[in-house]
Amino acid sequence: MQKLLVITLFLIFIGCSPKISKQFENNQYIRNYSIHVINDSLQIYFKSPADITYTTNKKELQKIIRNTNFRLKDSVLVYGKTDDPPYEYFVTVSKNSKQNYPKNLIVLDTLINNQTIQFVGNSLTKSSNKTLEIDLNTIFKSLEVGKGYKKDISSIMEVVKKYESSNKFYTALNEINEFPTYNKQEEWSKLQMALTFSSFLGKNEIYETNLKKLESRSKQNDSISAIIREKIATNNDVIDTIINEAKKHKIVMINENHFYPNHRTLVSDLLENLKEIGYNYLALEALNDKHDSILNSNNSYPTLETGFYTSEQNYANLIRKAKKLGFKFVAYENVDNDKNREIGQAENLYDKTFKINPNCKVIVLAGIDHILEKPTNNGKEWMASIFKTKYNIDPLTISQTHLGSYRNQIESNYGIINSHFFNNKRLTSVDYLVLNNNSNGKIDLFSSSFSYKNNSESDVQIALFYGTEIENKYDYIKKVPYFTTIIKSGKKYELSIDSNQEIYLYTFDKNGKLIDNQVISPTKKNHE
Repeated sequence: MQKLLVITLFLIFIGCSPKISKQFENNQYIRNYSIHVINDSLQIYFKSPADITYTTNKKELQKIIRNTNFRLKDSVLVYGKTDDPPYEYFVTVSKNSKQNYPKNLIVLDTLINNQTIQFVGNSLTKSSNKTLEIDLNTIFKSLEVGKGYKKDISSIMEVVKKYESSNKFYTALNEINEFPTYNKQEEWSKLQMALTFSSFLGKNEIYETNLKKLESRSKQNDSISAIIREKIATNNDVIDTIINEAKKHKIVMINENHFYPNHRTLVSDLLENLKEIGYNYLALEALNDKHDSILNSNNSYPTLETGFYTSEQNYANLIRKAKKLGFKFVAYENVDNDKNREIGQAENLYDKTFKINPNCKVIVLAGIDHILEKPTNNGKEWMASIFKTKYNIDPLTISQTHLGSYRNQIESNYGIINSHFFNNKRLTSVDYLVLNNNSNGKIDLFSSSFSYKNNSESDVQIALFYGTEIENKYDYIKKVPYFTTIIKSGKKYELSIDSNQEIYLYTFDKNGKLIDNQVISPTKKNHE
């Protein structure tokens, strides 16, 4: 009798114990900007946001299922949870019909190959209901089951990595545009990468479309607009103001948004005047580690290895101009993973300049917030703030980004305004704010021009290289063009060329196929 009771209790316990799929231990969780969940045995794939934590231990999952506030009716294949906002979800797979769950749960299901797959979402606070609903729908939409389930995990960043040392920007842009996305975060990443590569192609319709999408996210403040209208200085006053202020300092820090190549033209326009008043170092955040010493050697020029953003034509031409003027380059990005990035940047900048030559003068081109002289409300200190405090050297800080959404309020290329006119901590964290409305269009470096018509049936990327930087006709694959853009089929374009040297011209279609190549000699004028 006692033996029978034990058996009965055991059977009851087994019947009530958490149900975990036999295939649970075959799950793979691959992190790559998202988390990709794969089960090769069941031929199932889906992906989720990267902040979801997945349980891979069977005993832990049993405990979770026992403690959940509802009863799971089928075997659990996957369990994930996030704390911000708090929610959890289960994936069940069975041969049963779909199960009904309480209305407070979010349940999505599908029937594939006689298998019922259900995603069961449970909000752990009321405030997380909406996020759970959005995320679970996005995860569910990425579900692939059966023969075509995903085996190769990829992300938009892999396309970027593939082309980070290539000058076929149109090809990279084409792959990015065709890359599928499953959620808003992926769409945002895709827009950023499309902006980056389309910006590398000068003035073109794709860049303008992407830029409108980006700028539509920003809202303008009426009081800030009123101050701009009243206090802004434009045209020659912009350069004059910066140079006059630079005379009072030993270091000038100017920022840029990487999506706006025209931000580099301001630095280029300042170079000669800054050189005349004693500035002799150009520190570039975008320079790869140790590539400053390469650029500082004789007969050097920017290549695709110099840096990712320095492959953009305005950036490369800034480096070429600085090289001719005799500036010494400084790569100061922090490469020590164990050190705070802002501290590392400040230390590298000082160690490579003022520590060696206390009387030097330095120009810095940095990313958006690195030039802020005040910490955030949360106490985060930026590179400029650390540099100022630690080394007692007050930088002249000029932001081109913090009023970037107001750039169309001026008709001139540049506008400048002193930050003390504003009552806003973020805006007053720099000395001056610049509105840069300079067109990212044709680069007219020379008085001579070459008329080129795209006679192919497709739009092409045209790229021009200096003959002095090309060693043989195939060498262009490693070089940075001084000019590149998209030319539509049948359209003619006037190209700015140096009539004192050979210019190498190449065109590629959107798939990277070489369409045309020729050498423009100093005496050659037109191509139809």
